[in-house]
Amino acid sequence: MKTRTLLVSVALGTTLVLGACGNSDTSSSGDKMDTKTEMSDKQDKMMKANEKVMLQGSFAGVGKHKVSGMATIKDNKLMLTNFVTDEGPDLHVYLVKGDDVKNGVEVSAIDLKDETQTFDVSDKDLTKYDNVVIYCEKAHETFGQAPVSEGMDDTAMSMMTGTFAGVGTHKVSGTATVEGSTLKLANFKTDEGPDLHVYLTKDGDINTGMEIDAIDLKDAEQSFDLKNLDTSAYNSVVIYCQKAHEAFGKAMLEG
Repeated sequence: MKTRTLLVSVALGTTLVLGACGNSDTSSSGDKMDTKTEMSDKQDKMMKANEKVMLQGSFAGVGKHKVSGMATIKDNKLMLTNFVTDEGPDLHVYLVKGDDVKNGVEVSAIDLKDETQTFDVSDKDLTKYDNVVIYCEKAHETFGQAPVSEGMDDTAMSMMTGTFAGVGTHKVSGTATVEGSTLKLANFKTDEGPDLHVYLTKDGDINTGMEIDAIDLKDAEQSFDLKNLDTSAYNSVVIYCQKAHEAFGKAMLEG
């Protein structure tokens, strides 16, 4: 009789323990499902918030490095256009708050030779960042950065670019880019000449163009303030020798 009572007690105890374990597994599974649902909801909200983000800015080199071009964040994409950078080992692009990569996230390695590059940033909270940084991970050094902002007007958002070609016997090469109120010459080379200036013109006509400034014959990267000039009136950039009254090179601009 005692043996039967003992067996019944053991069986009952085992049933209660297994039942408790089953309830625990069900509860744990439910918690995991709730966590996954919460994570999915957060991801959806972040992506919807990202869809409203439209940021843009121009690159500038940091220290002795030269970086130029435009960074645009739109439709959950980061786009680099007219992008030129000094060569370096292991260059990556980061989204950063401020100018310290420690306050940012790595997006991807970059292609040193590609002027147009696009990266998917849908998994990043784009509302947190205000700077796009080119960073050398091997040297732990920033090569360039583009502070980005929203609410830019149509003039500032517009960009036109073109490639230089020599005129007559002269040799001029590189690219000319008009970004908002700035004219940039990149990878620029020209034959030497006295008193060379850069002009914005319509179809290369100096007589109806606007002189911007004298150029530096030796500097491959040059920037000029257009002082809120209405750039829509012009479609070309001309390198002109005022002393000889002769065009050395021309770049036809396209938007």
